[in-house]
Amino acid sequence: MSPGKSTVLGIIFLLLAVLAILYFQTTSAEKIVYEENFEDNSEIEGDFLRCEDGTLYLDTKNSAQTEEGVWNKNVSLSPGKISWKWDGQDTDNFSLWLKVTFSDHKSIYYVAAGSRNPQSEGEFYRDRENRRRFSPSIVISGIPMSQVERDLVSDYTRYCGPAENVRIVKVSTGLGDSSTEHMNILRISDLKIYG
Repeated sequence: MSPGKSTVLGIIFLLLAVLAILYFQTTSAEKIVYEENFEDNSEIEGDFLRCEDGTLYLDTKNSAQTEEGVWNKNVSLSPGKISWKWDGQDTDNFSLWLKVTFSDHKSIYYVAAGSRNPQSEGEFYRDRENRRRFSPSIVISGIPMSQVERDLVSDYTRYCGPAENVRIVKVSTGLGDSSTEHMNILRISDLKIYG
C-alpha cells in the first residue's frame, strides 16, 4: 500500500474512533432532570436571603447583624446524582446546609465544613393508620465549601435502606449567620439533579 493511502486510512480510522468516543460519552452521560436558578424569591424565608444571577446568598452587610434564612422547593423526582456549588467569606459561627427530603419522610442534610448542624432532628408525619410517627434526619457534615457532587441513591441506601420506589419531594437549603464579629457572606448556586 502506498504511503498516501495509508495516511488517508489512518486519518479516517482516527476520525471514526473520535466520533465513536463522542457518541458513547453523550449517550451514557447522565441527563439533568432538575436545575435550580434561584430566581423566585417567593420560596425564601428570611429577610437577608437574596437571589441574584443564579445564586442564593446571605449577606447582612454588617458584622453586628445576625440573620438566617431557608429556601424550599417542592419537587417530584427520582433520586440520582446531585451537584451544587457553595462558598463563604469571613465565616465563623455560621450555618450552611442542603437538605433532600424523600417521599417516605426520610431526609438527608449535607452540611458545609465548619458549619453548625441544622436544628431540625427529623420530621413528624401521620402513617396510614393516622398514628403520629417520627423519622430522624441523616446529617452528613464536613462537606467542603466548593463544587460538590453526591450520589443520592448511594447515600440513601447507606443511611436509610433500599432506595426502591423512593422519590425526592423537597429540596431545601439554609444559610445562617450567628456571629457578631464576622460577616458570614454565604452563597449556593448551580444546584442540579441528574437522572
